[in-house]
Amino acid sequence: RDRKMSGNPDDYGELSNESDAPFVQDRASFEALEAFYTAGENNEVFLRKLKELQQKYSSIRAIRGDGNCFYRAYAFAIFEGLLKDVEGAKAMKAKLGDIFKKLTGEG
Repeated sequence: RDRKMSGNPDDYGELSNESDAPFVQDRASFEALEAFYTAGENNEVFLRKLKELQQKYSSIRAIRGDGNCFYRAYAFAIFEGLLKDVEGAKAMKAKLGDIFKKLTGEG
């Protein structure tokens, strides 16, 4: 589900460290992020990279910036991708089961 955000940077978890912001937000368009960086100075490189991302991806998800945001974003992307890949999900489940056994001393 895509939604549009306002031009307010506080709508983006990675630009706001509000403790009540969701850890992972719904999918959103690139529009507000582009508007925020267009209004600033010396953002030409960022805006060019943003255009490249828009050619590959249809939306973004904001992540609350709290020190664990990289790991949360990475794990969320992996698991979201596995929702579309049944065989990949089965393989991941088997690997995680093996790791769990090793960590608990069962394997």
